[in-house]
Amino acid sequence: MSQSPRSLNLRINIYPRNTLCVLRHTWSLSLLALLSGCGALSDVRSFSTPYSTPEGGETARLRVISDGMVRAVPKSDCVDFRLPGAGVMVAFRDGYANRNGESLGMLAVDKHPASTVMTELLVPAGQPIAFHYIGAQCYNMFSFVPEAGKDYQLDAAGRYSCGVTLRKISAATKELPPLLKDSKLCRVTDNF
Repeated sequence: MSQSPRSLNLRINIYPRNTLCVLRHTWSLSLLALLSGCGALSDVRSFSTPYSTPEGGETARLRVISDGMVRAVPKSDCVDFRLPGAGVMVAFRDGYANRNGESLGMLAVDKHPASTVMTELLVPAGQPIAFHYIGAQCYNMFSFVPEAGKDYQLDAAGRYSCGVTLRKISAATKELPPLLKDSKLCRVTDNF
């Protein structure tokens, strides 16, 4: 049986309003999700981009030993992963970008524990380099200014305490706590 034209028209008029309303809500939610994702884009990039070796200029060698993840931002005393060269140096867990296991033939100071990862990389000298360390129970941001042609060892491991140590490697290896400064995010909004 056929329906009267009037009831058919009512059905047709109802669906576009509901569809339009659903489309508006979907569009609004999609836009909100997209905008909230923009702030997190640099965070995702900071975990998926390996640290870049400097091209040219004076450098120092840096051995990094960690039980977590150490990310670096060259030519900056604050942490901003949007800057050129910034990225992951070492990561103990799989699934992240890293430069684990690279060697520059630096003088061995001591054996690193099996619960850590190690790498040796070139860093720009005479300019600050900021670091961000994330361990199982530890979170630190710090920086220092390496000297040209020198070798350093950075131990970032929260095995016994949430601490980071920096040593200059030479015939007389010594710890250099005064050169290691606390650091922070370059922009407070980078934390969101």
